[in-house]
Amino acid sequence: MFAYVDETGNTGKNLFDDSQHQFITAALMTRANFDVLYKKNMKELAGRLGVKVLHANELGLSKLETIACDLQKIFKISKSRFFMSRLEKNYLATTKIVDMLFDSGETLAVPWHIYNYRPLRLLLVIKVAGLLDETLAQSFWSALLEPKLPKATIKFIEACKELLLRVPALPDRRSIDLISEALQWAIENPEAIYFHTASKIARKGHLPNLVAFVNLLDGIEEKSKAWNVPVNQIYHDRQMEFQQTLQHWHEIFSNAKPDPLFLPGGEKHIFRRVFGSEFVISSAQESVGIQAIDIILWLFKRLIEGKNLGENSSKLLIHVFRHAKQHDFSFMTISKYVSDTFDFLFNEPISDEQMKKAQELLEYAEERRQEKLFQYAENKLIGAVN
Repeated sequence: MFAYVDETGNTGKNLFDDSQHQFITAALMTRANFDVLYKKNMKELAGRLGVKVLHANELGLSKLETIACDLQKIFKISKSRFFMSRLEKNYLATTKIVDMLFDSGETLAVPWHIYNYRPLRLLLVIKVAGLLDETLAQSFWSALLEPKLPKATIKFIEACKELLLRVPALPDRRSIDLISEALQWAIENPEAIYFHTASKIARKGHLPNLVAFVNLLDGIEEKSKAWNVPVNQIYHDRQMEFQQTLQHWHEIFSNAKPDPLFLPGGEKHIFRRVFGSEFVISSAQESVGIQAIDIILWLFKRLIEGKNLGENSSKLLIHVFRHAKQHDFSFMTISKYVSDTFDFLFNEPISDEQMKKAQELLEYAEERRQEKLFQYAENKLIGAVN
């Protein structure tokens, strides 16, 4: 199979650009090479509009309306399928902060289950989000992207201290105690926490482009398995800033081991995606598949922003949605997930035996937490003396 990818909302390191609150990526997927089979059809559409290349932003809605029905026919004939992903940048920033501060493998003051059980981790994301404003979020983000360790450490500690001052605003005592203890430990032991890397490629991995890219590979991999065909080539619209990083990440994921990793709480991760595929940096001038997904992406973004669509363009998008897998990385999505999960759990009957077992596990986890805290403090003291 073949995939053609485009994206919008790229602001690079400036995650808090007021004009671009979200990053959207989309893929057109076909069993056969769309560029080869439908190049003539797409050129005819471009010729009808008096252009050589179909660029949605340049054409505008009125001109797209005149070719929307024809493009829908091409999608039907080619049996095209789609993947759409929306990433809310404020949500991404908050998840990065939570990963930085509350990973129990690094911040030893955090109880194991609070971070490693997904519903509790996402509940923590929601609570931390309520304490953040853009200024404080930017402070953490700056620490995360700072190339020099001493500067990164100073920024990190200052941001932690500011967040600690805001914790009493939380509505429940348990959250106040848990988050305060974690922050205090992080302030006193910043060397234990992975918030800095000297690798430029690794730092870019925090940005929306790369987070969305992993979701994109998931979408392509899922369709490959559904069709039971391998991924031959992935054509990605050219953008110079992340070109090498995207190629590097594709190489890592496409060559990863196929063995699944099982996490507590039922989470299963397989890191290998699109095995054996070729990642091609292309452009709308070179690929009519990229032209086609550029149009869909432009209309999708317009819809999200609440702008009007013409009748033909609306029908085109409806067709795409009927044949698309969508991924939404946002506060709205995880709030619904957390609400649904805990509604289910609170309404499920719990036996005395289950309650006893849960209590034993919590007591064991707390014993292990205290042991690790003591051991780390002891080792740090010995290291300081020596």
